[in-house]
Amino acid sequence: MNPNFEELVTRLLTAQGNNLISVIAHGSAIAAPGNTKKSDYQVLVVTRHLGAEDLRHLRPAVHWWTSTGYSLPVFFTQTEFNDSLDVFPIEFRQMKRAYRVLFGQDLLGEAEVSSANLRLEIEYELRGKLLRLRSLSLPAGQTSRELMKLMLESVVSFVRFMRPVLELRGQEPPLGRLATAKQVGEALGVDTAPLVRILQLREEPKELLEVEIQDLFASYLHCLEQVIAAVDKL
Repeated sequence: MNPNFEELVTRLLTAQGNNLISVIAHGSAIAAPGNTKKSDYQVLVVTRHLGAEDLRHLRPAVHWWTSTGYSLPVFFTQTEFNDSLDVFPIEFRQMKRAYRVLFGQDLLGEAEVSSANLRLEIEYELRGKLLRLRSLSLPAGQTSRELMKLMLESVVSFVRFMRPVLELRGQEPPLGRLATAKQVGEALGVDTAPLVRILQLREEPKELLEVEIQDLFASYLHCLEQVIAAVDKL
């Protein structure tokens, strides 16, 4: 096990003791190990209860975890976890595809995730992220560097919520983001080359001219609009 994972579990146990039910790592680093970043790991923590006093005791462990470069863990009580399986079908289906139990019960392995609300959540998430992207592009667009940073950071979330589109089409989503972007484009009849280009720039950074960045952003927005319109018709 990753030494940082072991240390996290130790600190969580110190903070919560018998209240701690499960600690599970998931995310793209588990799905496609290799050239991974700390931000590619996500952690799910499930407890019996989670009141203000519990949160107070958890703060030092969470502060240590995030100070080393990892993303904030997501906390559920066991009741909330069970009651949320139909509310967050995308998130839980993705977790189930690739995860590692660091401590306690394998709650994901036992979970049955409903697909009844899957298409609705996909469209909701993609539309919401597009609205946010447009808003953030207004201040970021003042410099090409900030606009490029915005694209590099946002593309991960968009591809994450496009992956379940393939499940709706009866296809098995690939693990990698690049392959996912390409396959979604084929499934929906949309040119996802801008997504692929931005994902490639995440893996292999390259300096672009200002006009190239502006053109890439324009094609990025157009691509996202086309994908969402296609999802709306599924």
